[in-house]
Amino acid sequence: MTAAEPEPGVIPETPERHSQPALPSRSTVWAVFLAAVAMAVLCPAIDTLVWVMSQPSRGFVRHESVLEMLPMVGAGSLIAIWLFVFWSLIGSFLNVVVHRLPLGESVVHGGSHCPRCSSPIKWHDNLPVVGWLRLKGRCRSCDLPIAARYPVVEAICAGVGTAVYFRELLSGGANLPQRTPDFLHSGVLRLVPNASPDLIGLYLYHCCTLCVLLVWGLIAWDGRQLPGRSAVRVLLVAVGLPLLFPSLHPLALGWQPGRGEHLATPAWLLNGLGVSLAGGLAGLLCGLVLNRLFGRLLRGDAAGRSGLPLRPPQTLGLGLMLVGIVFGWQGMLGTTVLLLVACLIQMLVWSAVIDWPEMPTELVLVAATFVHLCLWRQLTTSLGPWWPGVSPTLACLAPAVAMVLAVSLALVAITPASHRPTSPGAADLDHRGDQPA
Repeated sequence: MTAAEPEPGVIPETPERHSQPALPSRSTVWAVFLAAVAMAVLCPAIDTLVWVMSQPSRGFVRHESVLEMLPMVGAGSLIAIWLFVFWSLIGSFLNVVVHRLPLGESVVHGGSHCPRCSSPIKWHDNLPVVGWLRLKGRCRSCDLPIAARYPVVEAICAGVGTAVYFRELLSGGANLPQRTPDFLHSGVLRLVPNASPDLIGLYLYHCCTLCVLLVWGLIAWDGRQLPGRSAVRVLLVAVGLPLLFPSLHPLALGWQPGRGEHLATPAWLLNGLGVSLAGGLAGLLCGLVLNRLFGRLLRGDAAGRSGLPLRPPQTLGLGLMLVGIVFGWQGMLGTTVLLLVACLIQMLVWSAVIDWPEMPTELVLVAATFVHLCLWRQLTTSLGPWWPGVSPTLACLAPAVAMVLAVSLALVAITPASHRPTSPGAADLDHRGDQPA
């Protein structure tokens, strides 16, 4: 029996070719993983530095108490490491959701297996980030490459979840507007959590929102259709939780009712349903405007390629609606401003770097929401009436309008020179047809 001849123009798959690791992908994964660790450590480092600089007359610790603090520092470090690993596992689960949700498959039943040879993935090969690096980016059974996006998503989830833990839960809610920071429950030296129940609920509520936005953004990255039923379920859950726990909305509607109205209006109706409905409607309206704007300026082909640094939006309106339900209309408007700023930066970098990859606006929304959550209180207090906060004015609409005009003019300016090659770096993360089941 003779071996089959390869087709013309097809390079035969030899064992030597398979054994070579995907070095560009490995470097990408290592870079994202180290950036995620740095992002997680940056929040407590900045908080500690600000605390020390604001109290120059007091030492951070007494010299004789350094040894006594070592167990506390070790316990806090172990908790942070555990959270980093936990959120990396959540990122691994999100990879499965991104693949199975558009296909209508169950995200709970069925083990992971290679999409090429259908061989089950062993548990030690399925460890977040570590398993991919140990396999050198290739399947253990068929030796075909595994996309680098899986460990990248796991590292991003780990970094974001740990950073929000430090910034929101361990700081006593120092990033939340209107809500007085709970320094009593901020933990010893902000290393060991001692949070109140409402802070724990806020932390989980906000982290779950970021995870949902990431899933929607990755589905848009793949060019797949988001099931409408799952999106409606997520929005209903996001609206229903503040009805049961009104403290999930730290920022009120923006108007102060009279004394009699305040007594007659229950908290679940005013701070729960009222903030969610106002934020959801505002997010839907803002999303429709941006969808129409980007849809006209980012006209893609049949495959969705526009030749510009941004892809035409698919679920941006749903994403902004979810942001409005969770953070209120003020948080949604502030996130939209940061979204447009990030889009403008994306275009400027793309103009300077030829092979900069196209980015779905839904993924840019994830980054904007994360930054706005971490800097929420600082933005509302430092920018005053120009940023939507506790007592918003019409001036807070000016940054959003200015950024819409700036992004529109920038897209019009770079459109004639939009025929650029596809980024090799983007190919490392683009993995259509290379999904885990």
